[in-house]
Amino acid sequence: MARVSTGEAVRAAVLVAILAAGAVVALTTDLPTVDQLRSRVADAGLLGWAAIAGGTAVAVLAPIPRTALALLTGILLGFWPGLLVTVVGALLGALMGFGLGRALGRGTLLRLAGPRLHKADQLAMERGFTAVLLARLTPVLPFFLVNYAGGLSGVRLPVYLAATFVGLLPGAVFNVAVGSVAGGLGEWGLAITIGPAAVVLAVLGVRWWRRRGRSTPVSAER
Repeated sequence: MARVSTGEAVRAAVLVAILAAGAVVALTTDLPTVDQLRSRVADAGLLGWAAIAGGTAVAVLAPIPRTALALLTGILLGFWPGLLVTVVGALLGALMGFGLGRALGRGTLLRLAGPRLHKADQLAMERGFTAVLLARLTPVLPFFLVNYAGGLSGVRLPVYLAATFVGLLPGAVFNVAVGSVAGGLGEWGLAITIGPAAVVLAVLGVRWWRRRGRSTPVSAER
């Protein structure tokens, strides 16, 4: 059994401390209500919509659940505006990930994203609409990995964006619809929607650190 180094143990402990601190802050801080958040977005007008779309685009470059983002957007904007902002943001993020995949190259992305990138890359290598669409619809392939794999595979950009749009639309419709309904429940709707997402993020973070600990070679003791 591989032994975890002191440095990895310290980093894991720091991560757990950060997650715990975040949970304490979330439980004790006087957060704005759903109505207050909606009011702020409404006052900002199109700039508010653009800010949410931009935040979504940046978020989908990382292993952040796209479902949680769509749910929150549905809560804040309702169904039709939320659907528009969710789709635009996801497409922008997919475009950015595609460009990063082309710019950074395979070696860099494999170090950053891990071995699962190879699975996404295999599906996208056919350079066809169907390949990208299947990658988008495959639950085990996170959205952000397919973004980078598309850039690595050499698939043509119009085909990649068209397949991405078709692949993300069903999930976006469902999640934004659920968010818009949850928004009518006020603070309970927000807690029910965001709470599980926070737990998922915490679990993913801990699993990522544990995998790094197992995959990092440890020098033999002398």
